Amino acid sequence: MSGRRKISSYLPARVYEKHGSWWFVDREHKWHKLCRQDEGVARLYECLAAFTRAADTSARALNTMPALIDDWMQKELPRYAPRTKQNYVLMLKLIRSEFDSEWLIDDVRPVDVARFLDKHFYDKPNTSNKYKALLSSLFTHAVRKGLRDRNPSREIRGAPESKRDRYITDEELKAIRAAVVAGASRKASSARSVLCLIDLAYQTAQRISDLLALNWQDVSDDGIFFHPSKTVNSTSVKLLIEMTADLQSTIDNARCGKVVGIGPVICTNKGGRFTYIGAYSAWKRARQRARKTYERDCDRRGVPPDPMFLVGIHFHDLRAKALTDQKRLYGADAAQSLAGHMTAQMTAHYTKAREVERVRPVPLRHAS
Repeated sequence: MSGRRKISSYLPARVYEKHGSWWFVDREHKWHKLCRQDEGVARLYECLAAFTRAADTSARALNTMPALIDDWMQKELPRYAPRTKQNYVLMLKLIRSEFDSEWLIDDVRPVDVARFLDKHFYDKPNTSNKYKALLSSLFTHAVRKGLRDRNPSREIRGAPESKRDRYITDEELKAIRAAVVAGASRKASSARSVLCLIDLAYQTAQRISDLLALNWQDVSDDGIFFHPSKTVNSTSVKLLIEMTADLQSTIDNARCGKVVGIGPVICTNKGGRFTYIGAYSAWKRARQRARKTYERDCDRRGVPPDPMFLVGIHFHDLRAKALTDQKRLYGADAAQSLAGHMTAQMTAHYTKAREVERVRPVPLRHAS
């Protein structure tokens, strides 16, 4: 009954009579009651116009940027690691505030993406590129759903970033470890776990998220098993870092006074798992205490402090230091294996900018 009419009718398209009423049948063959037949044709057209306006409004709402964000969060966001999910949720709040319900998905142009990035991150190239990548993922989702034909983010050049080349020296690492030990005297201190976290980060060259996720089930006499979360959906690399005397000492320090067998290796003083923010804050406080101690020592000795000592150091730089030192000691292949990288180029991204090439000078040749 909802197919194409065989004979002409005074009724509008897709409107049919049924049980004394007029009904509109949409493209999905769903029936929507408009009004009773005894209310007259004029009333029919009024109800049809109201229904069409409501349908247009509903369709528009489904094609707005907030609707796209909601759909992406439901279908794509679950694929990411927990820490990435948290970051993306915060980033999407800003994107939603900029591209509100007045923005249709197909109306966003490359210049609108560029204006958004320049407005908020003109002096933060790294953050700008992260937002550009997230917007690109949103619009790729829209293209896949047929809501637009092109991805406007791909037509915008990324902000140029300077390569990070900060190398943590042995003296700096020693000073930070000493600051952590000095803080162990405080009540309810988690200094032991923080120290083990720092040592494991350097010894294994693994990311902080994988170290915080490490459980005692992953530790054996053979070594420590890692399945890096960042590569779980790409290379799916799995690592067994062999147990050595130094690594065993770090594990024993982490085990001291705890019931092991289950639970996290790096835990708070109450036995719970460290959060990313909690661990990074502990690292930051230790670095700041180490810097203050260094400045007091310089003042006592009457020498000017080095303005770069213990300044501008990130926890992630421990991974770069570990890979750089590993390459220097055992070669590029050993560094690549420890990092879990599939290519040497990926490892070089961490090590090349931090290496100092040693060369011999040209000897002077004095005229006789």
